Amino acid sequence: MKTQKAIISFVKTRDHELADAAQAITNKMTNNLNFGNPTISLSDLQAAIDAYSNALIQTQSGSKADTATKNAYRLTLENDLSRLGAYVNLMADGDLLKLQSSGFPLSKLPEPIGILEAPVLTMHYGENPGEMGIEISPIPKASGYIVLYAPVPAPVDNNEWFNKTLSSSKGTLTHLKSETKYVYKAAAISAEANKMDIYNFSTPVEKIVP
Repeated sequence: MKTQKAIISFVKTRDHELADAAQAITNKMTNNLNFGNPTISLSDLQAAIDAYSNALIQTQSGSKADTATKNAYRLTLENDLSRLGAYVNLMADGDLLKLQSSGFPLSKLPEPIGILEAPVLTMHYGENPGEMGIEISPIPKASGYIVLYAPVPAPVDNNEWFNKTLSSSKGTLTHLKSETKYVYKAAAISAEANKMDIYNFSTPVEKIVP
């Protein structure tokens, strides 16, 4: 089971947002009984924030040297936050209340996708005898698609149909019996659908194999 963690990389944080984020963390970590022995002193972290903030102000002059200095102080601050965040994750050990008390932004838990809606299935003749082309309307968040097919009349139980799993919404069925009518249906795949073995299948399509 996945748990939330403190996000310890600030590479994508905008320049003008980094100092505020770091200051919020420093404020939350100060006298925080959940994290009594941080790997980097909060006074050093505060000094890194102040140095970066001052350097950021200096970049308004447009000097390349000022920008280089700001970038150097930013890297120092990012590294300090990363070290502190690693310590927070270690000490919190997945405890959400402790993580929230640190001031670090937290990772998001993946939301369950559930059973996805039924797609629209289109079948067309393949390039060779015994082949049928598959086109499935893309379903958002689908991890793939399953196609069931069987000669008409098809079995009542889906488990008795032939099946093919696709990683994309297009594919080809091969080694079918020519001049035979088959029925086809498709469904979008999700982790939940696979676990429960429940799928919303498309309207069946009947077509004779060339």
